[in-house]
Amino acid sequence: MPDLNNREGLLVWKFDFALSTLFEIETEALEHLVPKGLTPMQTAPGMSLISLTALNFPAGALGGLPEFQELIYGIIVPPDLSRGVPKFAHHILSLGSTCREHLEHSAEYYMLPVSDRFTNVALGRDPHTVEFEDANGPILSMQNIHPAPVYADADLYFQAFVEDNGDLYVADLHMQGGLFEHQQQGDGGKLYPHPFYRGLELEDAEPTAYLQMCSQPDRVGDQLYPRPEKFR
Repeated sequence: MPDLNNREGLLVWKFDFALSTLFEIETEALEHLVPKGLTPMQTAPGMSLISLTALNFPAGALGGLPEFQELIYGIIVPPDLSRGVPKFAHHILSLGSTCREHLEHSAEYYMLPVSDRFTNVALGRDPHTVEFEDANGPILSMQNIHPAPVYADADLYFQAFVEDNGDLYVADLHMQGGLFEHQQQGDGGKLYPHPFYRGLELEDAEPTAYLQMCSQPDRVGDQLYPRPEKFR
């Protein structure tokens, strides 16, 4: 696991809500969205995973941002094991937020593909539920399936890939705090056809919840996110 303590460009984001779902979906619905140099990771022949992660950040980020909510969407890809062994590796395709300044910072500093600012977010903390929409309509409704989460201290390492002007970049990030992970079967939520998904073919696809992670209510965690570096 990479040591981020001395990583140049490292920012620490405080969060007090996190809900992430990996949805299983047909590979053919998303393979056109993965750039050269990466491939969708398959859970079974013809099936891959997309990730949707919702976060709430208290006021004070970057020295003065208001409280805001964020939604990150990506495709799970094989990791670069020369950097370490992550929980997952994501190719990030879209980031949305209720905060305009956060969107501008994410595009400039992290080179992330940002969407329009959200016009409405409904967030429930216990149980975990979220709904997102913007001027183009509803984007996502998502809920924790597990009826009785048991939280434990965790430090999870992820790799985040992003494409910018035809080049691939990668960042090693950590999520630290009280977290719970499960693979309980059930209704994890609904993805609505929307530009946020960057051409993901949802019309004939039926995404199903494969794995979920959520944060401990009323506890603040840390997202350690350095500036991305050129990949290979």
